[in-house]
Amino acid sequence: MEVNMDKAAIFKGSKEGIVLLVNPDLDFTSIVNFLSKTLEERKLFFSGASLLLDTNDRIFSEEELKNLGSLFQKYGVSFRIKGEEKIYGTEFLNLSNLQEEKMAVVTHTMRSGQSIKFDGSVVVLGDINEGAEVNASKNVYIFGIVRGIINAGEKIISLGFQPIRMSIGRKMLEVAPSDKSYRKPRVAELENGEIVFKVIGEKKSLRRKE
Repeated sequence: MEVNMDKAAIFKGSKEGIVLLVNPDLDFTSIVNFLSKTLEERKLFFSGASLLLDTNDRIFSEEELKNLGSLFQKYGVSFRIKGEEKIYGTEFLNLSNLQEEKMAVVTHTMRSGQSIKFDGSVVVLGDINEGAEVNASKNVYIFGIVRGIINAGEKIISLGFQPIRMSIGRKMLEVAPSDKSYRKPRVAELENGEIVFKVIGEKKSLRRKE
């Protein structure tokens, strides 16, 4: 479907997650410059994100794709091209198997009283507010702040953690992180039977007791 574009690229939400639609009429340098500016301005939002690149019938060379991968990885972003399986820029989070995940996508901030339960992974394009609840048998990816209830089978990636209640696997974390540092992009997962928080791109873990 033809889309009229007055920008080098457009970010939009869809059932497949965040889609990046590029303008096929512009040169590669213009697209990279636009993406660099956008990613820098919204780096907290995009950190940890996985994008679907819609080339809009534009053909990228392997060298151009490598350059895009390097740019996105700088901001903690991975992407795959629509219709293809390979994921670029995943080294920082080891998301090489992301394409194999069965996902449900919530394209808005979840407010009090809203909930989702899914056998697979859940992507939330917004916050999980107090009174909202997310349950996923695998992973949860939140492009916002967690303030409600969240339960995942394996790991949780979010731009910030301030949950009322959170569990991973069968491990419950009832004391919410209160330090302002937890309003940074982190991965929460089990390590030696305990829930640990890792700043995206760093190896250091922070453990919190139940």
